[in-house]
Amino acid sequence: MENINIKTSPTGRSPKGKWYFGENTSKLCKDRPNECQIGNESDFNALYDKMISCHYEYKSMFRTCGIDFGVATTSADHHKFVGNMFHHTRLGDNHNLTGDWKIYHNMELEGNPWVYIHLDRREVLIMGTSFLGEIKKCVFSIVGLVLPENGILPMHCSAFEYGDEYDKYSLPQTALMFGLSGTGKTTLSADPEYRLIGDDEIAWYESSLSYIESGCYAKIDGLTEEQQPTIFEAMENARSQGLLIEENLGVPNARSSYPLRCVPDAITDRASFDHPKNIFFLALDATGTLPAISKIEGMTIRKLFETGYTSKMPGTEDGVKEIQKVYSPCYGSPFMPLPVKTYSDMLMDRVIENECNVFLVNTGMNSEGKRFPLNDTRNCIKKVLDYDYEIEEMEWTNPIQPCKVGTINIGKVI
Repeated sequence: MENINIKTSPTGRSPKGKWYFGENTSKLCKDRPNECQIGNESDFNALYDKMISCHYEYKSMFRTCGIDFGVATTSADHHKFVGNMFHHTRLGDNHNLTGDWKIYHNMELEGNPWVYIHLDRREVLIMGTSFLGEIKKCVFSIVGLVLPENGILPMHCSAFEYGDEYDKYSLPQTALMFGLSGTGKTTLSADPEYRLIGDDEIAWYESSLSYIESGCYAKIDGLTEEQQPTIFEAMENARSQGLLIEENLGVPNARSSYPLRCVPDAITDRASFDHPKNIFFLALDATGTLPAISKIEGMTIRKLFETGYTSKMPGTEDGVKEIQKVYSPCYGSPFMPLPVKTYSDMLMDRVIENECNVFLVNTGMNSEGKRFPLNDTRNCIKKVLDYDYEIEEMEWTNPIQPCKVGTINIGKVI
């Protein structure tokens, strides 16, 4: 197999072209019309007729969270990407596409980017965009819709284990990091002292955690071996096996895709993990208002999760060219199409039941308008994981409603 270096157009997702169809759109959140756009049946049928008449040379199937997906694409590069991100089975050229959900991805038809998701027919149409992440995020949007119906919480977060797995007196613990793309999920969870579970999408069952994807899709703009040894080594491992996909090198949303098994010390021999002990909300604060790290409790957890104050990073969506302050409920609003309370109720139930500690981390700007250094943020999180901190009460008033947070005093780290 050969490594891939691909240039895509656009270089990020196309949210304006994403539409839902069918009677089951009645389940979608009515308060976020820009992210839950509902289209006309005739538009879906017209694009379906056009796309279904094309030849799809590359087909595969995979299962995640109990849902079977069939993917057909005209592109060998995108076929390989699906293989990196999910444990897929390659299908023959003449094999009929099957599965609970079918995804048709076409790189041959010309036109504007369209991502059509039919909730009744369980079919997805993607055309007019070559951005690799569009396929993966369609899968996540479907998972985000289906899992809550089965009592499972889909989360836009990374997960990792920490602690000495060989010390019987100090068993490993699990942590989660929520955040929009570019706010630090992959970067901060890819650490030589952690054992990665998943870098972007995690499912929280009543009994355990599990990953949704079996691959990583890391932002690599400005990547250095010194700053990111784990990601750097993962890419080199993938490169040596012919599994590395590099996308849009030299642009703000440059990314690389590689299987989870290429990450040093990643956990690949099991798919079920303990409930988290610590949870981090990553907020890229463009205003410099938030402290470096804070402990949050009670209803403040719900308020911050439901509002999702953070920033969009350049290139993550088509047309986003600079850091933009944004409120993204669940720290992943585009992929959580049900009413926000559906997800926040489940999160609060899990947090209370498992006595989780929850923290707000500013991965953005400090009070001087400069971004917090990566190593400082890393050290803050490690101090918290080691319970090496003190809490000072303060009030933080956001534009929506006041919240009480405990600013963490961690000494000389910041």
